[in-house]
Amino acid sequence: MEEQRKSVWKHISSFFAGCMNTVSYVLLIVGISLLISTFGLLFVNDFLALVQDDIPVTIPLREDTPTDAVAEMLKEEKVIDYPFLFKLLMKFKKIETIPAGDYDLNRNMDYGQIKDTFFAKKVTRAVVSVTIPEGYNLKEICALLVEKNVVTEESFWDVANNYDFAHFMLKDVPLGENRLEGYLFPDTYEFYTTSDNINQRSHTIDVINKMLNNFVKKYTTPMRNLTEARGMTIAEVVNVASLVEKECKVDEERTMIAGVIYNRLKSSSFPFLQIDPTILYVTGHKEALTAEDLLIDSPYNTYTHEGLPPTAICNPGVACMMAAIQPENHNYYYYVAKPDGSHIFSRTLEEHNRAVADVAAGKYDE
Repeated sequence: MEEQRKSVWKHISSFFAGCMNTVSYVLLIVGISLLISTFGLLFVNDFLALVQDDIPVTIPLREDTPTDAVAEMLKEEKVIDYPFLFKLLMKFKKIETIPAGDYDLNRNMDYGQIKDTFFAKKVTRAVVSVTIPEGYNLKEICALLVEKNVVTEESFWDVANNYDFAHFMLKDVPLGENRLEGYLFPDTYEFYTTSDNINQRSHTIDVINKMLNNFVKKYTTPMRNLTEARGMTIAEVVNVASLVEKECKVDEERTMIAGVIYNRLKSSSFPFLQIDPTILYVTGHKEALTAEDLLIDSPYNTYTHEGLPPTAICNPGVACMMAAIQPENHNYYYYVAKPDGSHIFSRTLEEHNRAVADVAAGKYDE
């Protein structure tokens, strides 16, 4: 009887053990299937770009580049998520290198569109040298780039006002009109010309990005440290520097003029900066401002609005930015320009009025 019970219990134990093994096996298969299906969906989504944002990206290849390296570049620019899939496609197509060139892609492109872009018939694009002088404002830069056939006017303003560049100095600068004023660093650049066969917005982003990258390079870590030590933001420095750039014709006077600007900003006796170029920023170039101009209804009118203008009024060079960071300490509150471009600096209104009268009388004429 005891042996029969042991035999029955053995069969029951074997049955349940078998069931448990079967359940574990089934669960394992189900788990693997779910894993494969999940990754399969991810791979398919990436391959076909089913749920991707419409964001233009430019991939610059300065020489014929192995497909493995290109796959990693595409991953870095978030055009693809899985480089090994792109490498497999290239191997299947027996493609080992991608030809040199600048390729306008988009994150919503599927793998086939990316491949076709790399091997589409090349559009011949000339390279042009463009020198942006210190003190040019956005309108002048736009006109110059359009004249040189680098961008279209429409694409320039669309990108300048609406594209959210990620550079550190723009972190707290809201999107909108004139937001890039002061940050398109004046220098000599090599740009590709534009054409009807390219993505204008993507190309313009690349053009402006090059100038912003130059600003980042020129606004060095020591300059950033000095800015912080002075308790200023980069936006304030660029704003003041743009005023100095427009007011100063003699290199040695940059820090003097910056000192006058700060003296006025700190003094309750001078609620208004009264700097003519801020009005000219709105009215355009004129030989002389009229009484009506001084009353123009604009936040850039420093004769009627307190403090600094809303943005910089031009794109200053490093020298003027350094003057804005390290102004000369003095007690001057006024200056008037002489015919040679230099200035007479005065401490009081009485001194200033005499200096203005002397200039008007031709005392400093050559």
